[in-house]
Amino acid sequence: MNVGLGHDEPVTDRDLVISACRSECSWSETADRLDGERLFACEACGSEWVRSQPWTPVDWEGYVPDAVQSERARGPGPS
Repeated sequence: MNVGLGHDEPVTDRDLVISACRSECSWSETADRLDGERLFACEACGSEWVRSQPWTPVDWEGYVPDAVQSERARGPGPS
């Protein structure tokens, strides 16, 4: 997984990483993009999320992080 490496070119040749939840979720934006979308990752399990996904990540306390809420509010796909 290339979380936080800040690639100049968008990453488009892979699927999102989805790992089993360990109930220790801590979601934050990475420096990477996937197919033009901002890429978020869970620091606990390494799962990834972009806003075009039908689900929304929550942290270990059950709250949607502010950065994720802001990204979700932008709409369903890349801009």
